[in-house]
Amino acid sequence: MYRILYLLLLIVTIPSIQAQEISGKVTDSNGMPLPDVIVLVVKTNENTVTDFDGKFKIKANEGDELQFSMLSFVKKTVPATNGMTVKLEDDNSKSLSEVVVIGYGTKKAGSITGSVSQIKSADILKTPSQSAIQSIQGRAAGVNIVTNDEPGANPSIRIRGLGTILGARDPLYVIDGIESNSLNGLSPNEIETMDILKDASSLAIYGQKGSNGVVIITTKKGKKGTMKVNVDSYYGQRFIQREVKMADSYRFAYYNNTAQGSSSYFNFEQPYNTNWLDEITDNGEVMSNHINISGGNENATYYLGATNLKEKGILNGTQFERTNVTSRNEFYILDQRVKIAPSINLSIVNNTPKPLSAFTNAYKQSPIVPVRFDNGRWGVPLRNPETGLIDINGSDRFNNVANPAAQLFYTNEENKNVTLFGSINTEIKILEELKFTSNFGATYDWSKGYTFTPSREIWLSQNATSTIEDYSPNAPINILQQRRANSYLWNWDNFVTFKKSFSEHEVTAVLGMSRSTRGNSDFLTGTRWNVPEQSNYWSLNLSSYNTETAPGAVVSHSVQTPIVSISYFARLDYEYSGKYLFAASLRREGISAFQESKRWGMFPSVSAGWIASNEKFLQSSKVLNFLKIRAGYGEVGNGNTINSLNIPVFSSNFNYAFGEDQIINPGSNQPYQVDPNLTWETMKELGFGIDFKTLDNRLSGTIDLYNRKSADVILPITLPTVLSPERVTVNTGDVTNKGVELSLKWDGKINGNLSYWVSGNFSYNKNELTSVSNSYFSDFIGGSINNGQWTKQVLVGEPLGSFYVYQVTGIDADGAFTYSTERVVAGSYLPTHTYGLSLGGKYRNFDFSVDTYGVGGNKIYNGKKAQRFGGENIESAVLDNFWTPTNPNAPNPLPFNIVPVSSTYYIEDGSFFRINNITIGYTLPKFYEKIDKVRFYFTALNPFLFTKYTGFSPEISGNNNADPLGSAGIELDAYPTNKSFLMGVNISL
Repeated sequence: MYRILYLLLLIVTIPSIQAQEISGKVTDSNGMPLPDVIVLVVKTNENTVTDFDGKFKIKANEGDELQFSMLSFVKKTVPATNGMTVKLEDDNSKSLSEVVVIGYGTKKAGSITGSVSQIKSADILKTPSQSAIQSIQGRAAGVNIVTNDEPGANPSIRIRGLGTILGARDPLYVIDGIESNSLNGLSPNEIETMDILKDASSLAIYGQKGSNGVVIITTKKGKKGTMKVNVDSYYGQRFIQREVKMADSYRFAYYNNTAQGSSSYFNFEQPYNTNWLDEITDNGEVMSNHINISGGNENATYYLGATNLKEKGILNGTQFERTNVTSRNEFYILDQRVKIAPSINLSIVNNTPKPLSAFTNAYKQSPIVPVRFDNGRWGVPLRNPETGLIDINGSDRFNNVANPAAQLFYTNEENKNVTLFGSINTEIKILEELKFTSNFGATYDWSKGYTFTPSREIWLSQNATSTIEDYSPNAPINILQQRRANSYLWNWDNFVTFKKSFSEHEVTAVLGMSRSTRGNSDFLTGTRWNVPEQSNYWSLNLSSYNTETAPGAVVSHSVQTPIVSISYFARLDYEYSGKYLFAASLRREGISAFQESKRWGMFPSVSAGWIASNEKFLQSSKVLNFLKIRAGYGEVGNGNTINSLNIPVFSSNFNYAFGEDQIINPGSNQPYQVDPNLTWETMKELGFGIDFKTLDNRLSGTIDLYNRKSADVILPITLPTVLSPERVTVNTGDVTNKGVELSLKWDGKINGNLSYWVSGNFSYNKNELTSVSNSYFSDFIGGSINNGQWTKQVLVGEPLGSFYVYQVTGIDADGAFTYSTERVVAGSYLPTHTYGLSLGGKYRNFDFSVDTYGVGGNKIYNGKKAQRFGGENIESAVLDNFWTPTNPNAPNPLPFNIVPVSSTYYIEDGSFFRINNITIGYTLPKFYEKIDKVRFYFTALNPFLFTKYTGFSPEISGNNNADPLGSAGIELDAYPTNKSFLMGVNISL
């Protein structure tokens, strides 16, 4: 019996001895934890990978040989000890092992088979801006960013060209798993990394949301250790980068006298000489203060941050302030097999805008008009016919341009916005190889605003000789409009990740589902008359018309139907022997915006890579340190263009006669038909890339080639009126974007005190509407100048947003332009190439960096110059060389006072090269043990610009989300580019 019990005890004990667990941690040479290191028990082939903190647990006995391997680090084999810490030395370059965030997971940079650009916090903060997107201009190949210096404005971002026309041109933003439409509510100080997914093989896992690219934001979080405190503050002033010199009063009189064919229409000795740009602008200011506190232990980490940004714009009266408060925590329970990570971000914005048309009015208004007449009344363009002088009692109004100073004075608008977004992320380690992740993220946005319009005062400002008694008693004294809106969107992602390494194989598989809801929006607008003038206009109840049924009381309320998306996705990543890489993904997605038969679609991708430098025939190379060749194909949808295009709409105020007596009855009309087959646009892309490092890893680079086709592009067609009075939208077009991208970086070190780096990128993209299959497509025009002229048309064989105007063929005998009989294509506002160059260095405690950006191959339409009716001011340069009988070859026509034809005369080269920032910093030597770092810096933003364009700014994103048929590329009511000079300090405790 005892022998049997002993035998049973031995059977139980032996496996328990063999099943001993070894735990430890893997770091790089600097002590930073390394995730995704393969840990292999040489004797048993048991293996695992380290977690995000570099930790691992594996079944092994003390003394067993453990092998640690990771791409770009030297493989290391050491005896196992419990609680061991292993340091791996760099092999090729640490950058190959850095973590890059992709859809629903991460990858080592060296294992990426798609095209992904990563930008880190230090590079984002080098260019202080209210938007992180504006800060990364010129830092990523294939990413075209058009900045906008208006306080609170959004920059425009296009990734690998433009593939759609009617809407949804912006990328998808994913902030710690929260889907968002922009980065407006997030302070740039809170961003740790920004990963830009550019090619379809990387984007396909996002289905119908990813056709314009995806920008994945990883925010800063607490790290285990003692509490850390960081403070970042700066203050700066802003100035107009370049001004357009306008004619003074003498030259204005000379030009308009010539246009009138008279030498005395305007007297040359005018009493006023107003510089209108000076009258409506002043130096701007910007100030930012940020603080964060972080720390943690084995069971929890914490991060708390706050940022306040204030900006006074160069346009008089513009103000913008944003306050951000954020909290992110991580909790580890059940022996650290479960991680719960809640995060929340609150953004509070106050914005006081002013109409940008003031810039156009300042350009056009005559310098002989005063800001105010001597009696205090606002200046208006009135001429005394007898004297030819500006005269408040003059009977001849010589232009219809508003007084821009009065325009700003009487514009009273304020907007407030509160954005709250947060997430709860849960990770459960089911097995060493299997992890379940659930992430719920939501954004709630509340906004309110008012516009107070003193109608009577505005009328009096335009009628300088009139009095209050002359104002119509039936017209409102003033109008107060109030706005309220709220919107809600959320997404919930659930997926499992299987990751297993065995021998020389590594497999990662992701399987999951996602649901998102957007468009939960509610808009309420109320308008009332004759509210007492006061400093606080947040109540409509002060109106003398205090009921909604009274005259002058208007209420508008609309609720948007939410759009629901449900998807199922899978991805497989395979790596063999550190040399051969393979990835494939598939997403099946349905969206409620479509008709039932068109709601579901499939979005596949496949990509592969070969790390040739790990082959035996290249491992001994002393020149080539790393070489990876990759290729991929993917399909992505664009389901955001059709929110209101496939819903029947009924218009009111259509009267119909019925019966024998033909009695008129009110009715409704359906202005256009709806195509029941309308579905999403599909972007298909084939890409090829090479990543390399050479010359002892000092020179690194990436080359990408791509051919992108957007099929089933939605376009409007014109049917016979009997079928549809207005245009109908259908899937009928194909748009291609073909391009090449090149990125290079050189890291150099002269000695222990002096190091430097130089990096650059270049992108070329050819955009073209290659075909339209519907014969009813025609005359899709846009680019209005608001004077009856238009400038753009969508044409097969040309880029989207092409200028389509009359060609100036010469000047006739009377000094007027002659034109072609038909319009011609005169280029596009879309650049064919963009480039960036950066350099920097460090000497002892000093650091220095310069970043530049340039574009080429694009055109700009000088809209403010073309928006003429007669009697406006003119650029001084035009007067330097215009047609006369003795100067017949001049580039400018004889002075004229009529609406000009949209022509190539107003098309200008939009290419430019700009120094984005110059930064000089100094870090104080350590003077107190509890202070880690104190760094002071000076930054010049946009100090130099080189361009042939004659307007205020060659960067014109336009309104309405950079609509290619809107004002994109047309300088009209545009905010001039600023140059700024800032001083700041970084403190780490």
